[in-house]
Amino acid sequence: MSANYIEVQIFGQVLRLHCPAEQQENLRASAQRLEERVALLKDQSGIIQLEKVLAIVALNLNYELEQEKQKNADNKTVLESCIHQLDSSLNKLATTGSIAINQENI
Repeated sequence: MSANYIEVQIFGQVLRLHCPAEQQENLRASAQRLEERVALLKDQSGIIQLEKVLAIVALNLNYELEQEKQKNADNKTVLESCIHQLDSSLNKLATTGSIAINQENI
């Protein structure tokens, strides 16, 4: 098997996937977590049709991804605001030509 391919067994099927060598362990771990989530949902819900369980798990994963994207966007906005405030403060200090230093903090 080529170094760019990985075989992953999931739900009793072997999948041969293109995957860079440095990401293969993460892909294997992801496949394992997916199987665990599917098994947990099957146990909790009593749904036995794999297609239905997979659809629900996929929907849940996508929802979680969208939540994380929103958190990242919110964090980006906060960081950009902080950077703008810092930049503005530095520009004000630069235009005064000097920075007063508190001798107690040296």
